[in-house]
Amino acid sequence: MSTSTPSQIAPFKIDIEQSVLDNILAKVKAYTWHEMPAISPGGDRWAYGADMDYMKELSAYWVDKFDWRAAEAKLNAFPQFKATVEDQEIHFYHVEGSGSAPQPIILTHGWPGSVFEFLDVIDLLAHPENHGGNAEDGLTLVIPSLPGYGFSGKPKTPIGPKRTAELWDKLMRETLGYETYIAQGGDWGSAVSGLIAYNHGTNKGGGCKAVHLNMWGIRPDTAPETEEEQAWAAAAAFDFEMEGAYLRLQMTKPQSLSYAMMDSPIGAAAWITEKFYSWSDTRGPDGSHIENAYTKDQLLTNIMIYLVTGTFNTATWFYRGMMEEGGSNMAPGDTLEIPTGFMRLPEEGKFISIPPRSMAEKAFNIVHWTEPTEGGHFAALETGPVFADDVRAFAKLVKG
Repeated sequence: MSTSTPSQIAPFKIDIEQSVLDNILAKVKAYTWHEMPAISPGGDRWAYGADMDYMKELSAYWVDKFDWRAAEAKLNAFPQFKATVEDQEIHFYHVEGSGSAPQPIILTHGWPGSVFEFLDVIDLLAHPENHGGNAEDGLTLVIPSLPGYGFSGKPKTPIGPKRTAELWDKLMRETLGYETYIAQGGDWGSAVSGLIAYNHGTNKGGGCKAVHLNMWGIRPDTAPETEEEQAWAAAAAFDFEMEGAYLRLQMTKPQSLSYAMMDSPIGAAAWITEKFYSWSDTRGPDGSHIENAYTKDQLLTNIMIYLVTGTFNTATWFYRGMMEEGGSNMAPGDTLEIPTGFMRLPEEGKFISIPPRSMAEKAFNIVHWTEPTEGGHFAALETGPVFADDVRAFAKLVKG
């Protein structure tokens, strides 16, 4: 049994000491810029990693215009709590939905994201009547920070998605008292949510009655067969070779990376920003640009969550935790039986993208499948109402 009881749920408010903010900005101002390879006119300035011209621009904005206190107020606009589940302190938003019987849903972020990804869809999902919808479609939201991320506690040793799935099921059922719930996630959230459904579904004595995913996080052993499936698999394999070095590093030697990143706000910002560029829908009328997907304030708010909490290090431990748990794949021949929804976004990174439906449905009980024309890896943050509509439509399908 969990050691958590309702009395151990404590309200929480973000209030970062000014000295922490001053130290971060002092390091940003003092950063000594170096060089990057010359890029031909019209070439991809992100081909070698984070574009230095953009990082200089972002850093100047950081120093002169970014207002953490405004971001902090926005983060504090919805009710937040902390609870200890077994020995892990968990930070989470908990927003009661409108309607007579709002379904509970747990929304899980990934790396290098945070709970900030979901901030702009909270009211859309919890109170649809405020946006022209029906109050009876409201959902009760639980949005936790992963172990070692943001305002959750730092584990003593790496925790991966399987262990987190156990904690989330206990958070929902034992700490918050929900008999059943829906799980949703992208990036690590898709692995955690998939493992909740796989290991803690209602068919296995757990509380998860349905799962909605916007990344290929939990994977069956199904092999690509059709021409479309084989093309997807080939593209995924190629993209992993080109883009997967960060994963191998964070999965094997995250501590070595931490010594540089924990000391350098610019280093951490570049490491994170490059992924927001590479994995997102940055298409625009004048070509690809990161600010076709995000504002500088959005990018910096997410980066600052890592910096003000000092969690860049423990966040990367999650990759090592996954390796030590033996991965996040299903056992050979297994299927995921509870109702599943997929939101397959066009600009998701290829090696983490959802495969064609013909391949996914071999192992999942798919009741909902959508392919929006816009959006990438950070679905809630990038697409806002499109994401909220997709989740709400899925929740209506599995209600009851």
